[in-house]
Amino acid sequence: MRLADLIGALVLDPEERRVGRVSDVRLVDEGPAGLRVDGLVVSPRLRGQLLAYDHRPVERPWLLAYFARRGSARALWVPWDDVAGVRPDERTGEPGTVRLTRGAGELGPLAEAYRSWS
Repeated sequence: MRLADLIGALVLDPEERRVGRVSDVRLVDEGPAGLRVDGLVVSPRLRGQLLAYDHRPVERPWLLAYFARRGSARALWVPWDDVAGVRPDERTGEPGTVRLTRGAGELGPLAEAYRSWS
């Protein structure tokens, strides 16, 4: 699997309901073993994904911080353990579909994940 298979992929819950699209992938450095996928940032709207402000907290300038918080307010954090499968769109080469083991209501907001990483 490639990161290109994940970025922009449609995310569906176990009942096939749309959760959003993958806007970022968080990797963890495992030292000599390499990188490991820790989880996915899922944005319900494409607009926030295009601005890329859901990738990390923005503090300053205040106007940019305001729009960053507003744009990422609905972004969700999906731990990799909650990913049931990834299916790339082999016909077009475009990102495919990520299926989850839990529903969107059971996932935490991205802001909570930021606090746990600090």
